[in-house]
Amino acid sequence: MAEHTEGLDELDLKILSFLQDDGRMTFKEIASRVGVAERTIRLRVSNLRENGTLSIVGVVSPMKIGLNVIAAIQIAASQDQLEQCAKELAELDEVRFVALITGEYHILSEVCVESNEALSDFIEQKLNKVTGIERMNVVVELKILKNKFNFIREN
Repeated sequence: MAEHTEGLDELDLKILSFLQDDGRMTFKEIASRVGVAERTIRLRVSNLRENGTLSIVGVVSPMKIGLNVIAAIQIAASQDQLEQCAKELAELDEVRFVALITGEYHILSEVCVESNEALSDFIEQKLNKVTGIERMNVVVELKILKNKFNFIREN
């Protein structure tokens, strides 16, 4: 199991491991697998959610709902407008991910749209209006080979 993190013990990590594989696993089933009371699992999951360690959500496949073009966009922004730029990007509906990064570019974002034409329209009509963008590199994802959210790994 992964190294202990501050505030998480071995039971927490086991619970998280089960839920990352199947977010619908019942507390009763988890309790049975780890050998503790169902109430213990319920309380632990509640604490993990309250402290921001765990969110239980349904992950939707963008392509299954018509968002057939996914692009990673690297953005170089002026230093004095970097925060504003990132904030404006995060507010755009097409943008699903925004991170500050190191290197030649300052921001990495991921965009999901219906088509190449929609991507072009997004860049021209929305992205080009975002404060502080100096230049960008748009990389269209041709085929997704792995897209997992398994952060707890067995050694």
